[in-house]
Amino acid sequence: MAKTKEITSFDKDYYEWIAELSQRYRQSKIKAAVKVNSEMLNFYWSLGKDIVEIQRMYQAVVDNGFTSFAEA
Repeated sequence: MAKTKEITSFDKDYYEWIAELSQRYRQSKIKAAVKVNSEMLNFYWSLGKDIVEIQRMYQAVVDNGFTSFAEA
């Protein structure tokens, strides 16, 4: 005769708690990933802005240098 174990109220509550805990963990991971992606996007945006400013600065130097050189 095989023994069958009935799921007690405690067992059921435990499994429900584990399922809820797993869901909260997954949601927290998603929220963290979104925040990290947002910060990285801000970083790359500011980096691009810096690069454009530096390019404009050097272009002005080159333009003025060639003008001065042509006049000499």
